[in-house]
Amino acid sequence: MPGQYTSSTPIIAAYGHAIASALEQRGIEPNKIFESAGVVLTTTADPMQRLGNLEISRLFKLAVEASDDPTFGLFVADCLHPGNLHALGYALMSSSTLRDYCNRLVSYYRLASTNAAIRVEETDSDILLITEVNASDVCVETQDAFVALLVRLMRFIYKPTFNPSSLQLIRPAPESGPQPYEEYFSCEITFGCPQLVIAIDRAVVDEPLFGASKELAQMHDQTVMHYLNKLEKGDVVNRVRTAIVEGLSSGVITKKWVADKLHMSPRNLQIKLADRELSFQQILDDTRNSLALGYIEQSSVAITEIAYLLGFSDVSNFTRAFKRWTGKSPREYRQTSGLSTG
Repeated sequence: MPGQYTSSTPIIAAYGHAIASALEQRGIEPNKIFESAGVVLTTTADPMQRLGNLEISRLFKLAVEASDDPTFGLFVADCLHPGNLHALGYALMSSSTLRDYCNRLVSYYRLASTNAAIRVEETDSDILLITEVNASDVCVETQDAFVALLVRLMRFIYKPTFNPSSLQLIRPAPESGPQPYEEYFSCEITFGCPQLVIAIDRAVVDEPLFGASKELAQMHDQTVMHYLNKLEKGDVVNRVRTAIVEGLSSGVITKKWVADKLHMSPRNLQIKLADRELSFQQILDDTRNSLALGYIEQSSVAITEIAYLLGFSDVSNFTRAFKRWTGKSPREYRQTSGLSTG
């Protein structure tokens, strides 16, 4: 039965909704499958409700047997929608570019699952979205659903004809042959790799997306951070980021202020962040940068108000910081984006 988050319950319970939907579309009664697997099918999308890897594995084992489809995981990805990932799903759909989409996954995928650590690397020709699975009991169907979902969302927000440049999968090559995977992803696929890697052509990764909305993305990002703070009370980076967002407009954001809010000394906070190869100033700058880009595209918000909301002492300090982040002043950024310069 799904319950409140613990280290042994890494997957958002709404994932089960997609498995149930996939079963129904195959003409299979999902309640019987869930009952046989010992898993309660809930209707909630609450990210605090979680499922364990063994529960998911039992569901998939029974679903594959009932459907006689060893690629059932790919089919489940087609039944997943943004709401299954709670605020993360809607934030991803509001991303401004595929690069923005990838960076958002890196920052916030933990809301959906703690089974994987995601990072982005670049080559001369591609952006690499690299996923390391950090749990030994993640079934191949979950791996299939994960990579298929990421590509399907890219096709939705960019172009239906989008295909990765290449794909590396951790799972072994299927006994029935690779054809279903080649048809789904339409790219070169290598099985049995140590990491899951989606390669995206650099020529398309920075193209503006039709449904982009920094305002909506920012709103959903903040909701994700709220839940991550509840899920990961021991994650000092997310706790610092959340404290910064909550206190920026007060204009008192300092390392000591945040440390006091987290009930630790500034030195202890510095040590914990150093263990993550980060500094307080880095997190403060990254948080302000992200929020600033969301505010600046809201033409109804004056630049002086943005400076206040981000905790800057005056507009000139904000302008210098914004130019460091983007290469343009706030007014120049709005002018080149076709927005009001108020």
